[in-house]
Amino acid sequence: MTENLSGLAEMRSQMASLGAQLRWGADLGLPVRDDPGGEILVCGMGGSGITGDFLAAVAATEGGRASVHKSYGLPGWAVREKPSVAVVSYSGDTAEALSSWERARELGLSVTAVTSGGELGENAARAGHRVVMVPGGYQPRSALGYGLSAVLRVAAAAGVISDPRPSLEEAASIADGLSGMEGEGMALASELAEAMAGRMVGIYGSSPLTAVASYRWKTQVNENAKRAAFWATMPEATHNEITGWDFPAGLARSQVGLVALRDRDEHPGVSSRFGHLEELTADRVSWTGEVWAQGSSPLARLISLVAVGDLFSLELARLGGADPMRVELIDRLKERMTPPPDSTDDTSRAF
Repeated sequence: MTENLSGLAEMRSQMASLGAQLRWGADLGLPVRDDPGGEILVCGMGGSGITGDFLAAVAATEGGRASVHKSYGLPGWAVREKPSVAVVSYSGDTAEALSSWERARELGLSVTAVTSGGELGENAARAGHRVVMVPGGYQPRSALGYGLSAVLRVAAAAGVISDPRPSLEEAASIADGLSGMEGEGMALASELAEAMAGRMVGIYGSSPLTAVASYRWKTQVNENAKRAAFWATMPEATHNEITGWDFPAGLARSQVGLVALRDRDEHPGVSSRFGHLEELTADRVSWTGEVWAQGSSPLARLISLVAVGDLFSLELARLGGADPMRVELIDRLKERMTPPPDSTDDTSRAF
């Protein structure tokens, strides 16, 4: 990437490539299995691991199932069920992902590594595992299109989902139209960011699609804008969080802003609850807006929300004077977790 751009401009440039990244994945030379019914476990952390959450949401719309593991090793059920495993680490040096890969190797599972290189790429290639190499040079969170499209193609090869290429092409076009350099999403993102002012950001979605989009918005606000944020899922929030805006008295009304992420295929009960929830809590917490998904396929609708959310986080960074490229606390934690050269502790590695 161009080194003389400011942090804001550099991150904006990376975000603008989302459509191109998705097209890259559509062109990957991976097969599509004709007999559906496979099972896959996606292992990874942060901007890499969220690809598993997106896959799970897409698979659910087709009646399929994908599982996600965001920790060291593998879940206990993997020993019995022996799923296909996709280990995703953009850097290739994420401690938890390397631990998951090692455990999958020990169990003799079918493993695919999705990475731009690093130790994961080297180890997987040496072990004879399939390696999908994605282009490097990005922040992991702004390389979502590479990791997600690769994971979708790997899942199709495992029979978990149908051929994702048509939906990847649609999603790429929508991404270009919203977050490309000439995209139309910035106006909406700016409007939402201005309405949020100095508030803590809350994002509400619903299962399966807009829940994962809400989580993506939350983490992008954290890393890009350096702001506290939270997310919640409907209809669950109407069974608990609805009662949580009373105390401290008046604090949520003045200091918290909520954004609702909506989808045309959300359950009618969810649609009704969104309306009632806003009416019942409007005097307790500020609802600053809602964003509706665009597109036909579930993947395209997800990407439309991702595109707006990414720009929203960037606008919050601009308004707050934050550098979206810098993540000092993550870097400091990484340093603390890196073992000395003579250490044999393999749980403390780079992210």
